[in-house]
Amino acid sequence: MFLFYSFHYPYAEKEEAFVQAMRHFDKVMEQQSGIVFVAPYPFKDPEKGALMGISLWESQEAFQAALPALLNARKDDPSHGWEAKPPEVYMLNSADCTNPVFAKWR
Repeated sequence: MFLFYSFHYPYAEKEEAFVQAMRHFDKVMEQQSGIVFVAPYPFKDPEKGALMGISLWESQEAFQAALPALLNARKDDPSHGWEAKPPEVYMLNSADCTNPVFAKWR
């Protein structure tokens, strides 16, 4: 499994429109091969003003195969410039669950 998530910091006056842009992007992700789950809405940290998007993929390779379509969906996105600071992007592969350290969770 491969987890892709990001934190975005939209300007307060652009937050609602930014959420709509994230929902559009989520719909594009949902159409990609190898997608397992896309959060149907962004999560919000009200203290930091951050919005978080989450998606789960079958593998990093599946995500990378979908990347051209995902980048293409964002190329004309008006949300560029709507953020107070650059987004934080995280890409995580699942740990080896055959490792004895993880045995208690199996």
